[in-house]
Amino acid sequence: MRTMSWLVLALIACGCADNTGGRLAVEGKINFKGAPLETGFVMFVPEAQGAPATQASALITGGAYKISSAQGLFAGKYRVAISSGDGKTPAADPNAAPGPTGNFASKERIPAKYNTETTLSVEVKPGTGNTFDFQIP
Repeated sequence: MRTMSWLVLALIACGCADNTGGRLAVEGKINFKGAPLETGFVMFVPEAQGAPATQASALITGGAYKISSAQGLFAGKYRVAISSGDGKTPAADPNAAPGPTGNFASKERIPAKYNTETTLSVEVKPGTGNTFDFQIP
């Protein structure tokens, strides 16, 4: 009987195990100048020195982003950087050396205080929805 009790407890523990290693899903919406930000990306960087390396990013599509728990974040405080290029390719320089072409120099539309010099911060917590919405003027 005692062996059966341990077996039942082991099966319950296995069935309830967190296969994400403690990572948490994060999602939200991002508005830019009063409308959903159609394209871009959002990045979460741990604020604490020595925090587990759980920097994560997601594409923004139609004003929304989502990071699944499989690629998610550990509980803690994170700086948030949001970026979105203008999608324009600068005019080609006729004197430039031949090479690959493409939209390598798209101009950033989001102000620096929301990306390279971000002032945005969130706290990811277990047992909550971890939904973070951002309004960028």
